[in-house]
Amino acid sequence: MDLFLNLVLVLLVGLLPAVVLCALAGRWDLWNVWATAGIFSALATFQSLALYRRDPAILKERTTLGTGGRVRWTVGLVFVVVYIVQWIIAGLDQRFGWSNVVPTAGVVVGIVLFTIGWGLFTWSSLVNPFFSPEVRIQAERGQRVIHTGPYALVRHPGYATNFLMALAAPLALNSLLALIPAVVFAAVVVRVTAIEDRMLQAELAGYAAYAAKVRSRLVPGLW
Repeated sequence: MDLFLNLVLVLLVGLLPAVVLCALAGRWDLWNVWATAGIFSALATFQSLALYRRDPAILKERTTLGTGGRVRWTVGLVFVVVYIVQWIIAGLDQRFGWSNVVPTAGVVVGIVLFTIGWGLFTWSSLVNPFFSPEVRIQAERGQRVIHTGPYALVRHPGYATNFLMALAAPLALNSLLALIPAVVFAAVVVRVTAIEDRMLQAELAGYAAYAAKVRSRLVPGLW
């Protein structure tokens, strides 16, 4: 996928959910919705441009299926599905008033946490040239252990920050019901993290020693 098509896709993924949410809500003046969508789109655009500038092959690796991974796009695809479902639920919530009771301060906290999560995800993806949507050892690219940046805190910061965004989005969008998909996503993240971590410890040179030093997989001090 070339850079232009990638950027078009990024904007669609970033802005279309906001359009759908507002259409379902029957109003277009939801400032928090547009702020959240704008933050997502801006950081995703920056990430794509930074990756392309570093090495177009890295960007292609992260947007192409079929490279032989054991778990293909599991967390990435589930995150996209959960993200869209959350915005649909939030849109209906604004129309019918089921659980749109998050105070303005809570909404602001949600937007801040969402920004932090997406920012840390972007940082993780830039620090690690082997960051991939597939669970596999990239032997053809000389994969090695990355232990700097967010990888000095947890072994799977990409998954951890996806989860943070899924938890923050319901607050940012003013919909407590939108937390339900986040719980499902949490189960997927934990399972895939466990699968990937076992594979890396068994097959990637130096990873076992890294895991002995950085004990936490997703949440510092917990797991």
